[in-house]
Amino acid sequence: MATTPEFQHTVSKTASLSGTALHTGDKVTLKLHPAPADHGIKFKRKDLQDEPTIDAKIENLKTVERATTIGEGSVRVHTVEHILSALSAMGVDNAIVEMDANEPPIGDGSAQPYVDLIKKAGVTAQEEPRKFFDVREPMHVASKTGALLVLLPDDKFRISCTQAGPNNQFTQFLSL
Repeated sequence: MATTPEFQHTVSKTASLSGTALHTGDKVTLKLHPAPADHGIKFKRKDLQDEPTIDAKIENLKTVERATTIGEGSVRVHTVEHILSALSAMGVDNAIVEMDANEPPIGDGSAQPYVDLIKKAGVTAQEEPRKFFDVREPMHVASKTGALLVLLPDDKFRISCTQAGPNNQFTQFLSL
């Protein structure tokens, strides 16, 4: 299921996954639907009146403490990081993530159940070019807790990460 990096992609057909939400313990069914080019990833709340949708974009980020929460107005979707990671890793740019609760099923706690769901649905290339974020100059963001994210221009995609515990104990470094 290789994707063509220069074009946008969506899932080929609808596929569903049911399970238990991590924080509420609610039973939830998630359906992954195809979406047109330039649609992006949108979460649809089937459990609410008028079935509102939330765009998965940075402007809708509400919290990231113990889970990633996105929202528009009073509508929220919690613990979206697993499904969003799987969609990104599988090259899916456009999809509707329909749920009948306020958070997706947790599965085994990883993105693997969502990777399997996307494989079941298939991935289809679309006719529009994929949009890329091009880093043209150094950028950085620092948190109040000392976390630091630095983006540097490069000819190829590379991720380097250093993690240090209290008093620099348990320092780890990884570069991919």
